[in-house]
Amino acid sequence: MPSKELASRSHLLEFYGIECDHCVDMEPLMERLQKELGVPIRRFEVWYSDDNLRLLQKLDKNGSCGGVPFFYNKRTKGWICGATTYENLKNWALGRPHQRFLPPPKDSKGENVILKFLERVQKQAMEKMQQRMNEKNLPEKGSKVKDGKTGQGKRSGPNAGDSKNKSRDQDITDRKSSTSLQLRGKKDSN
Repeated sequence: MPSKELASRSHLLEFYGIECDHCVDMEPLMERLQKELGVPIRRFEVWYSDDNLRLLQKLDKNGSCGGVPFFYNKRTKGWICGATTYENLKNWALGRPHQRFLPPPKDSKGENVILKFLERVQKQAMEKMQQRMNEKNLPEKGSKVKDGKTGQGKRSGPNAGDSKNKSRDQDITDRKSSTSLQLRGKKDSN
């Protein structure tokens, strides 16, 4: 790691915010760059320092970036807005042509962690829903199980008066009535 004296004279500047996720994502790339090139990057926290914020606003002409991280090369006046790729950061540090707005690839480590978390939550929700559906298919209290299947056979619980049972019970009552009328009619004729 370069000395503090060398770092205080570096022409490479980074403006960041303490709670900025994109700034945190860039830290390993900056460390790698500093080790590889032997050139330090001076860091300025802007969310809690008015002086650092004024310096950022001076260097970010017309608010072209308007956020952090913001990388500025004092020698070339080149800058990068936001998180970027290692190669783009290296080109900026070396004064080579670079892209001002070049986000890192979509499959960044943080996004993969989030996607895996969401997939796990979705899987757990589906399993829970399936479990609840299976519980609904279990026999209810007071019901008979016939041939290993639920819902077949007479119910004797609180649902005994459902519409299927009512129509079946009505048919039985009708048959008994017609049979008893027929029997009475035979007695009357004798």
